[in-house]
Amino acid sequence: MATNNRVHGTPRPSIGRRDFLKQTGWASVAGAGLVGISRSRALAHPPSPYASWLPASDKPPKRGGGVTRASAWDPPVLDPRLTNSVGLFQIATLTYNRLLRYPLADEARNNADLTLKGDLAETWEGSADARTWTFRLRQGVRWHNVPPLNGRELVADDIKYCYEAYAKEGVQSFTFQEIEGMTVPDRYTIRMHLKTPNSMFPQNVAEAVTVIFPREVLEEDGDLKKRMIGTGPFILKEHDRKVKVVLVRNPDYFDKGYPYLNEYRILSTPDAATRRAAFRTGQSDILGLQSLADVKAVLKTNPTAIVQEVTTVLSPFGLTLAQDKPPFNDVRVRRAISMAIDRQKHVDTLYEGHAILGWGIPYFYFQDDLPTAADLGPYWQYRPAEAKKLLAEAGYPNGFKTTLFYYEYFPQMTSQIQLVQQDLKRNLNVEVAITKNDYTTYFGRYAEGKWEGTAWGFQTGYAVSLDERTYQYIHSKSPKNYFRVADPVIDELASKLRQTRDRAEQRAITRKIVAREHDQVLRMWMPYDAGFALWHPHMRNVGQLDLRGNFGYGSSTLARLWLDR
Repeated sequence: MATNNRVHGTPRPSIGRRDFLKQTGWASVAGAGLVGISRSRALAHPPSPYASWLPASDKPPKRGGGVTRASAWDPPVLDPRLTNSVGLFQIATLTYNRLLRYPLADEARNNADLTLKGDLAETWEGSADARTWTFRLRQGVRWHNVPPLNGRELVADDIKYCYEAYAKEGVQSFTFQEIEGMTVPDRYTIRMHLKTPNSMFPQNVAEAVTVIFPREVLEEDGDLKKRMIGTGPFILKEHDRKVKVVLVRNPDYFDKGYPYLNEYRILSTPDAATRRAAFRTGQSDILGLQSLADVKAVLKTNPTAIVQEVTTVLSPFGLTLAQDKPPFNDVRVRRAISMAIDRQKHVDTLYEGHAILGWGIPYFYFQDDLPTAADLGPYWQYRPAEAKKLLAEAGYPNGFKTTLFYYEYFPQMTSQIQLVQQDLKRNLNVEVAITKNDYTTYFGRYAEGKWEGTAWGFQTGYAVSLDERTYQYIHSKSPKNYFRVADPVIDELASKLRQTRDRAEQRAITRKIVAREHDQVLRMWMPYDAGFALWHPHMRNVGQLDLRGNFGYGSSTLARLWLDR
């Protein structure tokens, strides 16, 4: 029987295909397959020597101590209504909770386990038409014991208030505006009535960004920019903007016995070399690296460090074009630019052959294996002569000038952007003026759409569910549609997808969405490697999970981390 033991490196523990599909909720497509991997076809690069899955420790956990992490990101704002930034949710996922969640590192059967679990809700169920969803809350959950909440109990009216606030404004509004009304039958039950069927609504409220905040703070302050008070495993003790964040253990956390740590410190460290030096000297306990060479270099000074390969299932980054205006509103221009870029060169040189060519929806939602170059369509191929001819047909035989801005998430990104700049100049005479921004400036400018020309764009990394990766990110009316996709065919397909219960049909519709966005070059994805996570050997239950970076949007798993020393 085929198993799901792939990624790029050391195989995962064997898990039956049907068992995996049950975990992810895709059991009904077992015949067609969701993630059955054929290594001979999937791997376009050599494997790494590092494990892609590290199971939970079988030792008795110890309480106490603290962990420090040098972080590349600062929260642009503390209000979860106003940003999807990982800078905020590396903190917010520890101070707040959600109605539902995905498995934490010590619960997961493997790093691809997407089984929904209760968080503030214990149980949930949907109506036959997927328009009404009922959630029954845990009893005895208390807000942090700090003013003005002072440890009062969380009840269903809190959920109703929070979701209504999300619907009024901010980046989450598109998700919650689909709720036509909410009723509260009792203190611990909330029933949500949707405007249209959505079979994936439980996954929507499990996303890292759908945290539950209290009415008292919003009503007293007028916003959520000054205080973070939740029900989560940690309490925000200190936030010194662009310097550090200090979180301390919540002694009244409803998940009894957790967290194990007394303190978690996040140091603002935008420079990659400084982050690496902090890890090497023990000032930071955790480090993310992008290449095999980087890992090898760190292991020379820290040979006992634990290394995990992070599974690459999609690319979060791509060349974003202001396609609502000339010249990028012409599909011929977009296709020409895409064919003028030598993506394989990025894979071979920047990522040492250990990367994917680039696509934007987790591949297991639309096909069994990692897509090959042929799967990605003609406009992902490097065809500079065809590109030049197509650009001339669009009215730009002599090229044109444009701009690009970016934030350096990791050092290879700057080199990758420069390769794109060189290819476009050499093959199309398109001149790209590049500007590098700090994280807060970049994120705000990009997410708010306040730019012309091009950007090295992203899709936020929190999204796990298929609905988030499609409807929420590419529907023309969504505030999360950072790539400015405005395609009626995409809108229709994305809307149809969320109203479809049958998994096989969802898979077929998703394939159509991917084909359409590649044909129209609506999101110009670039090669990417999720890289490697490193930590010091005394840390337990740190295993990285697919689509949930454990020190970013998946930081809630730190409630289960403990120190063996």
